[in-house]
Amino acid sequence: MAESKRAVVVGGATGIGSGICRVLAARGYRVDLCDIDEEGAHALTTELSEADIAFHRVDVTDAATIMAAERAIRADGQPCDLLFANAGAITLKPFIDATDDDWSWLFSINFFGCVKTIRSFLPGLLTQQSPSRICVTSSVAALRTPPMLGQTLYMASKSAQIGFCNGLRVELEGTNVGLSVIVPGPVQSKLRDKSEISRPGAVKIDISAGLSTGPAFISPEDAAERIMEGVALGRPYIATHPGDKPLVRAMQDLVLQAFD
Repeated sequence: MAESKRAVVVGGATGIGSGICRVLAARGYRVDLCDIDEEGAHALTTELSEADIAFHRVDVTDAATIMAAERAIRADGQPCDLLFANAGAITLKPFIDATDDDWSWLFSINFFGCVKTIRSFLPGLLTQQSPSRICVTSSVAALRTPPMLGQTLYMASKSAQIGFCNGLRVELEGTNVGLSVIVPGPVQSKLRDKSEISRPGAVKIDISAGLSTGPAFISPEDAAERIMEGVALGRPYIATHPGDKPLVRAMQDLVLQAFD
């Protein structure tokens, strides 16, 4: 019997990450769930008890924990087919109210956590014989004008991810490692609640009213199904909300006007 495919989901305990884990498990993947949220991770692994899923405690702000997880995952010699750099947090507050510590906290998770995750796993991906793909969860917020206030920090961190991936994609040309950037729209999750618990005061703006006229929230599983469709097609960018296309185009048109 052929070995099942293997996926590592960093930030897989809740939200989009949990949806990805559920969809991967349903498709027969061996799943390594990496997260700092032990309670959420154990609840998900219990739910998926019939699947081949293992939990590794990882704090993406601490490279040592990511490297320890990578070593544990690699210990059996099985290659990794997919790496999801999905861990994230959010800050919703006016720019004028944001402190240097706010900026440092959010970037340590969203941007540098992504960098540390890829830096820890990439050497192994490059040396294994079978192909693999890295999937970075950014946000469609980085590609369009936001429908509400308070997203300067969040959009900056997600835009930094996209710039990083654009540069990394060039370096990965000619290797067996592909790269996809996921740009999700609103997904049902505990992102705001968990961010507020981790950093009280991180969320000062209620965005529900601003989103009432925008794209609808979808389930983590629906988002994950669309993400896996994009992965299967090898798309460099994967969107979860097709309805955002006109809004992204409007932003890109503004940029292109500069070249007229």
